[in-house]
Amino acid sequence: MLVLNFSYWLMKKLLVHILIAIMCYGYGHAEQTDSLKYKLQNTTSDTSRVNLFAKLGFEYAFIHLDSARQYCKLAIQLAEEIDHKRGKADALNNLAISYDIEGNHEVAVTYFLMALDLYQILRYKPGLARVYNNCGMVYQSLTDTAKSLAYHKKSLQIEKELGDSLGISYSMIQVAALQLQMQNYDQSLLHYTSALEMLNALNDEQGLAYTHWGLGELYMYTNQPQLAMKHAQKAFLFFESEENKKGMSETSIIIGKTHLLEQNLNPAEKYLLKALDLSQELGTQNVTLECLLNLTNLYKSLNKYEVALNYHEKYTALQLVIRKNEMTSNIKEIESKYDFERQQQEIQLLNKENLYQTVLRNIAISVLLVIAILLLLLYWAYLAKAKTMEALKDKNIEIERKNGIIENEKKNALAAAKAKADFLSVMSHEIRTPMNVVIGAIHLLLEDNPKPHQIDNLNMLKFSAENLLTLLNDILDLNKLESGKLKLESTPFDLNLLVKSMSEGFGKEAIKKGIELKLNISSDIPNQLIGDPGRLSQVLNNLLSNSIKFTDKGTVTLTIKSVKKSRKKIRLKFVIEDTGIGIAPDKQQIIFDNFIQADSDTTRKYSGTGLGLSIAKHILKLFESEIKLKSELGKGSRFSFRMNFRTDLIPENNYIS
Repeated sequence: MLVLNFSYWLMKKLLVHILIAIMCYGYGHAEQTDSLKYKLQNTTSDTSRVNLFAKLGFEYAFIHLDSARQYCKLAIQLAEEIDHKRGKADALNNLAISYDIEGNHEVAVTYFLMALDLYQILRYKPGLARVYNNCGMVYQSLTDTAKSLAYHKKSLQIEKELGDSLGISYSMIQVAALQLQMQNYDQSLLHYTSALEMLNALNDEQGLAYTHWGLGELYMYTNQPQLAMKHAQKAFLFFESEENKKGMSETSIIIGKTHLLEQNLNPAEKYLLKALDLSQELGTQNVTLECLLNLTNLYKSLNKYEVALNYHEKYTALQLVIRKNEMTSNIKEIESKYDFERQQQEIQLLNKENLYQTVLRNIAISVLLVIAILLLLLYWAYLAKAKTMEALKDKNIEIERKNGIIENEKKNALAAAKAKADFLSVMSHEIRTPMNVVIGAIHLLLEDNPKPHQIDNLNMLKFSAENLLTLLNDILDLNKLESGKLKLESTPFDLNLLVKSMSEGFGKEAIKKGIELKLNISSDIPNQLIGDPGRLSQVLNNLLSNSIKFTDKGTVTLTIKSVKKSRKKIRLKFVIEDTGIGIAPDKQQIIFDNFIQADSDTTRKYSGTGLGLSIAKHILKLFESEIKLKSELGKGSRFSFRMNFRTDLIPENNYIS
């Protein structure tokens, strides 16, 4: 968490620093806008007017966003009229900055990439370095560390080609911070030490402070407390001399955590409390959260359990606040993104489509937006419930150790959890009904002979709505499982028919991916069994779907065999094996948790909700069974479970031929 805070804060500082240096602004924004407006009134050159409009857009981005965008759009319009590509690229870059400052990062990316295309056509290296840096910034805001690092490396390469020592050193700090975040410690150290050498030669105290701060982080995470302390204290002294409370709070955490690692509890307490006071004064919630967690651990080490419990409760409460704020921010970002896309689509439709087509697309976007917002609210409610249950477990431990001191809190937490569970159940049912109506309406539109260019839009809407309904059903099933409301059935069914039906569906999917789906069913298993075929199908569907999704070549095999058999009962073993990407040892437990996949790269490449394995695990628990997993990264995975079935009510064939 602290690494992310450091790199994100540092990059925001460096973005302003680099842009101001490149565009040669040295004055306050308000004074600068007055100066630029005066120049604008006294120029007759269209090229100068484009450049002044673009610069005004940059200055206003920090004081009035609407004015910033108005000036940038004026610059773009005039630049297109006179074919001034560099001026247009500058304006697009500054327009993107206004959206990034507002938090509309995806819209910002669109404009940054448009500026990048123009700079590449012009082969204008200072502009390329600037936009690569800005793209790295915005992808850091989107938590896409790999893309952020790639763009910052490109910026660093161009800075080297330009021979800009200050730009090189600051780009190295950015790359080092991202390498640290990705736990590439050797590469991080290499870039930090190179930056330190250059900044010492330049005598840039601010850059040196950032570098010492990053080295303090690095040495703390590589378990070198003495070096971590040395660099963090150097950074702290600079920030203290500059009255930089943000830097003081962040470096105080490093010093406090380092003391805590070495069991120097009194100085650890001093620095962590200092960091907490500063972060609360500044309102930096993520830093405050880090302080509360470390203070909880500190007071546990001091056996001050009541104080530790107090800080832990504050930590849990702040986590919920931050999560709620993130959800609110995400909803606003989605709204802004769809507003931006809608505006672009309307411009195209005015030239190409009639009014009916415009209305149809707007309805589709509005429906998706409403569904997305409702689903985000539902997701937040589920996370809030999960956080409450986790807090409840911690409180139970404290109850055992403190002889029932927090019994009332436990009851309140249980009541809250029940209320959230009821809310989740009601909301799931309430949303599922209109979702079915939406899907039905889409089917009617598809059957109503739509125009060819409308079919793609309707199919896209149908696909999205059905996926959302599937996710909604998964969340509802999970809620029933966790609350104990799901009951097993006991009905006769044909196992071979059940497996054949599944194999036909999954076989098509396997053929599309170029892999082979194999079935091995032992011949000594009766065709007719008594159990819950629906839940068995749900478990097998989730496991087979999972294996096919993560297998790009080779085979997926389902094996069913009997392991114990009597006259009235049979115990079967189900094994699903694949030759897919495999699962790292440290991820093999957490993938059965709710909304969890092995890592962020897997999530981006293969998508999915992360609920399938969790639901399968809960269903098998009802069957008094469990999933066993064997996996090797890069070679494949093997999931297995056992299940009992009855055979006593199945009539025997007593005919003689």
